[in-house]
Amino acid sequence: MKRQQIQQQIQMTAYQKKTVHDIFLTVMEWFEKYVEIAYKNEFPDWESRKQIRDNLTIKRTDIYGNPQKAEKTLSSQLHLFAATLEEDTTPQYQQELKQEFYQWISAVGIDVNNCPERLKQFLFGFNEIFDGNYEKIRKEIANRKRDIEIDSPEYLEKLSQMFADTQTTTHREMEIEKSLRGKTDRDMVIENKFGGNVEQGEEAFKRIAASVGDSHQNFFFKEQRGQQPIPQHRTNSEIIQDIRQNPRNWRLDEVITQYNSQGGAERKEMALIHSSAQISLDGAVLGDNQPVYLAQRFDQREIAEINQVLNVSQQPAQQQQTPYRWSWE
Repeated sequence: MKRQQIQQQIQMTAYQKKTVHDIFLTVMEWFEKYVEIAYKNEFPDWESRKQIRDNLTIKRTDIYGNPQKAEKTLSSQLHLFAATLEEDTTPQYQQELKQEFYQWISAVGIDVNNCPERLKQFLFGFNEIFDGNYEKIRKEIANRKRDIEIDSPEYLEKLSQMFADTQTTTHREMEIEKSLRGKTDRDMVIENKFGGNVEQGEEAFKRIAASVGDSHQNFFFKEQRGQQPIPQHRTNSEIIQDIRQNPRNWRLDEVITQYNSQGGAERKEMALIHSSAQISLDGAVLGDNQPVYLAQRFDQREIAEINQVLNVSQQPAQQQQTPYRWSWE
């Protein structure tokens, strides 16, 4: 008998339902925090759009002004959610959670016209989890590039620290599980935090999904081991050859290279940017290994050649007007 057929016959316990919904809300909190940090120019009124007002779960301060860290944590939460949903829920409850997800899309007003491309991929991948399409994300989890390898001394040290940090939470969860013994999911009523319309949210998501299409097969929440191509691993000669052959795919523009304590731009530098790079309107580079190259990696001869191909003036007019240092020239 197939796993899904077996799963359909199993009733969730009240504790399982509560745990899964808690993890779902944590993911949604991180979605909202990710949009707040990475796409603040695309959604300047995000504070009034977001649905989880208190952000009780997220207490970290190192993510502000650092979209990469926010995205990495959101990806970890999505991996955890996928593993939990696969093991501890019924198909019926998965669909209930998907309805809440659609309500959230409707409530925050994300649609195909205002949703950045990378955020579309995250929303599409989240929906795949609800639909039980675990094979791709299961392989992604197994093949993810770790910050610390399992066989390193640092991994054991980090694991020990995580164990110590979770003791209080583990004890609290044991008490909750004990209080819910003997109860089923039907005994557990959970308040819906999102006020949007399911049908409107579903329709908005369908349009987003249609714009993503088959490109999601090449998208990963986290960087993969052996993932190719990795833009930062290209040689300068390969980059310049591509510029010669496809000059319309490249531009010179400013990107943020340093943030201040409030999360704003402390420093911007001129960079060579491929059209596929994920860059927010204020110049923040979104995600690791984007095809964005600062001037210091090229010598003067290479810079002159790039400028010639892209028809860049040696003294840009904007240079006297910007408060940031232009280091391309």
